[in-house]
Amino acid sequence: MSRLLPDVAGMFDDIRSAARLIVRQPRPALLVIMTMALGIGAATLLFSVAYGVLARPLPWPRGDQLVVIEETRGGRAPRFGSLTNSVYLAWRDRPLTVDGMAAWSQHVATLAAGGEPERILITSASAELFDLLGARPLAGRLFQPGDDVAADGPVVVLSEGLWRGRFGADPAVPGSSVRIDGRTHTIVGVLPDALGYPDHQARAYVPLHVPPATGHHLSMFSAIARLKPGATPAQAAAEATARARAVPDSGMTTMAIFGATGPIDVTTIPLLEWLTAGVRPGLLILLAGAGLLLAAAAGNVAGVQLARATTRRHELALRAALGATSARLSRQLLLENVLLGLIGGCAGLYLAWLLTGMAPALLPADFPRSGHLDIDATGAVFALLVSLLASLVCGVLPALATRRQNLIDSLAGRGPMGFAGRPVTTARRLILAGQAAIACVLLVSGLLLGRSYQALIAADRGYDPSGVLLARLPLQSIDSPERRHAIVDQVLGRLGRLQDAAVGFTTDLPLTPGGSTSAFQIRAPAPRSGMVDVQASPRIVSPGCFSALGLRVAAGRGFAETDTDASQPVVVVNRAFARRYLGDAPLGAELPMGVGYEEVKRSATVVGVIDDVRYLTANDSSQPEIYHSHRQLEGRLPVPVVTLVMRAAGDPESLASEIRAAVREADADLAPDVVTSMEQRIRLSAARPRLYAALLGGFGTASTAIAGVGLFGLLSYTVAQRSKELAVRAALGAGQADLARMVLRQGLAVIAGGCAAGLAVSAALMHWMASLLYGVTPHDPVTYAAAPSVLFLVATIACIVPARRASRFDPVELLRRPGGEV
Repeated sequence: MSRLLPDVAGMFDDIRSAARLIVRQPRPALLVIMTMALGIGAATLLFSVAYGVLARPLPWPRGDQLVVIEETRGGRAPRFGSLTNSVYLAWRDRPLTVDGMAAWSQHVATLAAGGEPERILITSASAELFDLLGARPLAGRLFQPGDDVAADGPVVVLSEGLWRGRFGADPAVPGSSVRIDGRTHTIVGVLPDALGYPDHQARAYVPLHVPPATGHHLSMFSAIARLKPGATPAQAAAEATARARAVPDSGMTTMAIFGATGPIDVTTIPLLEWLTAGVRPGLLILLAGAGLLLAAAAGNVAGVQLARATTRRHELALRAALGATSARLSRQLLLENVLLGLIGGCAGLYLAWLLTGMAPALLPADFPRSGHLDIDATGAVFALLVSLLASLVCGVLPALATRRQNLIDSLAGRGPMGFAGRPVTTARRLILAGQAAIACVLLVSGLLLGRSYQALIAADRGYDPSGVLLARLPLQSIDSPERRHAIVDQVLGRLGRLQDAAVGFTTDLPLTPGGSTSAFQIRAPAPRSGMVDVQASPRIVSPGCFSALGLRVAAGRGFAETDTDASQPVVVVNRAFARRYLGDAPLGAELPMGVGYEEVKRSATVVGVIDDVRYLTANDSSQPEIYHSHRQLEGRLPVPVVTLVMRAAGDPESLASEIRAAVREADADLAPDVVTSMEQRIRLSAARPRLYAALLGGFGTASTAIAGVGLFGLLSYTVAQRSKELAVRAALGAGQADLARMVLRQGLAVIAGGCAAGLAVSAALMHWMASLLYGVTPHDPVTYAAAPSVLFLVATIACIVPARRASRFDPVELLRRPGGEV
C-alpha cells in the first residue's frame, strides 16, 4: 500500500483529476452517485432505527440496571398484568438485590379541561416510579407518598406533550383542576416526555394504590425494579421467587388470574430487552435486508466502474507511456471511486436523515422508542465509513485491471485493456450473478412477509369483520348500574329501528387487550366424577351482539330478547370452554350465574356454543369464555365501558352519525369515542407486519431493478466488445433471430445461476423469519416460484435492447473497421 500513496501532492492532483472527470462525464457519475445513495441511505436508515430502538441507552439514570418483574404460576403467565400485589408487597419490604420497586398499569380515560373532552392514555403509577427513573418535573412536582390515598382528592401529573398541546405550556397549570372520567383531579406537575414510562403514548399519570393482599383478593399490574450495583437479574429473580413462595395461597383467585395454582416463579428481564422484544427480530431482519441491498448497489457500481475503466484504456495507456506507474494509475482509479462514493454517501446520509425525520409518523403507534430516532454522530460515522469501504471495494477491479494492460495494443486501439476481455466479462458476470442472488433472497423475504400479511388480514378470527362499525361508549360518569343499563337499552332501541341493521354491544371487544377472568368449580361431566376447577373470561353482551359481530353458533342457540331477568338464566359458552370442561354434551349443563360480575345467587343453563374468537391476534390460542345476556342481570350494567357494534349494508362509516345521535338522545353528556370499522381495527393491529412486508418488498424491488440495470449494462458492453465476432457469425449465415437468442441466452444464464444461488441461500436462512410469518411457511413453494419468475421477467426486458442491437449489425461495415467495434 505504501507504493499507492507516494506523496500528498500527487493525491491532490488525482482528486482534482477525478473531480474534472465527474464534470466532463456527468451521466455515469450521476448513476454511480444515485446507486450508492440508495444503498447507503437504506443501510443508514435501518442502522439508525435499529440502533435507536435496540441499542441506544435508556433515557433514565442507570437505565441498564432497570428490570421488569414477571410472575407465573405453574408455568402459566397471567391473562393481563405481570405481577400480583401479594408478591409485590412481599418483595418490596427489605429487598436484598434491588434498590427500589414501582408498580404501574395503563387505561384509557376521558379528560375534560375546557373545550372538547379528549380520550387519552393514562398511566397509573405508584409514587416510587418517578424516583426509580430519576425523573424531575418541568413544572410543579411529581408523586409523593400518600398521593394514592390523599384525603383532599386525587391528583394527576401531565405529560409534557399534553401540557404544551392542551394547556399552552402555562407554568401556572399546577394547582388547577381537570376532570378525568367525571372525577375532579388536581394537577400537581408536568413530566418531561423524554422521561415518560412505559412508553411515549402515555399522556397523563395518576397515583396507583397497591392494596394489601388479604384473603382471596388479588390485584394485577406491571412492575419494575432497579438492581443494586453488582446484582444480576438472575439473583433478583431467585430472591423474588423465594419471597413469593412464602406468601399464602389465594386459592380460586389465583386460578382465575393464571389458570393454574402451581408454584410461583418470578423472572426479571432487563428493561431494554423487555421494551424491544416484540420488534427485535423484525428490525434485525430489515437491517440484514438493507445490508444486502447495499451489497447489490455496490456490485452495480463495481460493474459500471469496471466498464468505464475498460473504455478509458487508451487514456490510461497514454498516461503509462508518459511515465505514470501502475501504482499511480491504480491510486487514481481508487480515488475516483472514493470521491464518487463519498458524494453518494453524503447523499445517502441526507436521504436517511429525511426518512428518519418522518419515521415516527410512519411507524405504528405502539412501536417502542420511536420518539428516540434520529441521525446522530453514530449514524453519520456509519454512513461515511460504509461509503468509504464500498467505494474502495468497487475500485479494486478497475485498479487491478490497469496493472496488466498491454500498452502497445491499448495505444493502437487494438483489443480491450489487458485484464479486460474475457476476464473482465467473467468478473462482471460474477458480480451480476451475485446481484441476482441478493435480489432473489430479498424478493423471497418480501413475498413471504407480503403473503403472511395478506393471510393475517384474511384470517378467520371467529367473527365476520366486514361491514361492522364499532363505537366505544364510556359510562364512568354514570355511577348507577341501573342508569347505565337504561342508557344502553335506549341506544340499542333507537339503532335497532334502522332498516337492515344488526345492533348489539359487548364488554370485551376483539383486538382489545385486557379483560377479566373468573374461577369457580363445577361438577365434572360423565363419566368423570367430582368437582373441576374452571377458569374462564366472562363477557356481557346484548342479544343482538352475535349477529352484529358475525359470531357463529356451533350448537344450540344464541340469546333471545325473551331471555330476561324474569326467565330461566341462560349462558352461552365458546368451543374452548365446552371442550375443556363440559365434554361431549355441553348443552343443558349448569354453570354459576353472574360469575365475575356479582355475587352468585343461582345457576344458569348452557343453551348455546359459539365458535372460538381470537381476541388479540389471529394465531391466539382460544381461552374459555362464558357469555351473559345483559337482560338477565336484573336491570343492572356492572361495567363502566361498553362497545356498540353495528352491522349494515354499505359503508359502515356512514353509520357513525346515527350512533352519535342515539347516544346524545339517551344522555346529552355522553359521547362515543373510537368510532371505527372492525376492518380498520384489523388493519391497525397488523401495522407491524405491513411495515416489515413493505420495507423488505421495497428492498427486493430495488435490488431487482439494480440487477436489471446491471444486466443491461453487461450485455450492452458484451455486444460492443464482441461486435466483430457477431459480424463474422452474421456473414457465415447466422440470422437476426439466432444472434438475438444468443445474447438473450447469455444474459438469462447469468440470472439463472444467481437465482439458483439465491434460492439455496433463502432455503437455508428463511427459518429465521418463522416468528414473523402467519399462514405461510418459510419454504412456501409459491413464493419460491414467484421470486425467480419476477427476476426472469425483469431480465428478459433488460435483454431486449442489447439483443435487438446484436441482431441488426451490418457485417460488411463492421468487418471493414480496424478494431471491429461499434
